[in-house]
Amino acid sequence: MKEFIEMHWKAKLLHEYGLPDIGYPMPLAACDEILHSEGEIGFAQSLYWLQEFSAEQKEGWQELEPAIQRLTELLAPDDARDVLTVQGDTWFVEVGPVDLGSKIITIQRHHRLIVAIVPRKDNRLRVAAYHPFDAKTIRYIIGLSMNPDPEYGVCMRPNNWEYALDQACHEFSAFYAADRGESYLSFWEYGLGLKADGTSDETYVNQRHQEPLAPNLVATQLGIYYELSPNEVL
Repeated sequence: MKEFIEMHWKAKLLHEYGLPDIGYPMPLAACDEILHSEGEIGFAQSLYWLQEFSAEQKEGWQELEPAIQRLTELLAPDDARDVLTVQGDTWFVEVGPVDLGSKIITIQRHHRLIVAIVPRKDNRLRVAAYHPFDAKTIRYIIGLSMNPDPEYGVCMRPNNWEYALDQACHEFSAFYAADRGESYLSFWEYGLGLKADGTSDETYVNQRHQEPLAPNLVATQLGIYYELSPNEVL
């Protein structure tokens, strides 16, 4: 686990860019480098550190979401398309509308829907997001979206959707991650909030009416994290 300190930006800057007045996390290991180089901390770097810091917080991570959201808005390109694709050297994912009443895989945290995942026609993945991302959520998305090997598929599964289903059905892993306050995967065969026995979980059913984040914001969160993460993380 990284050690973080809080940095506070000047009121003028916060007002100018509409940023929340909070302590913005910086890894302790980065302090000397920043101070000795007299380097400036940009919005992209701050967003990345917020994503990492949020993933490590068992409580209080929701309070970081407005800052993550605003930094993302400041960094996102002006792109109003309903569907976008995002990719790195080894992964590819589509961002666009998702039917929450269909068979879906979700990334959840503290009973909140963060991401919904469905298959495309080619069994690559499409995602829709409903809250800003912490680092673990991003690592889930990128890990599930790896480019298939022509012979071995995705981690010995035929395609990305089958691999995602396999990962989402690890109930014990999800239980322990949820208990630690972390993001975790779930599978909803009959749509968000509907159980196999026909009963419903209103906590999740009520979240079906959320508006997803704009695809350009989702793409920006994924792209910034991928660009600034050490290669071994992904």
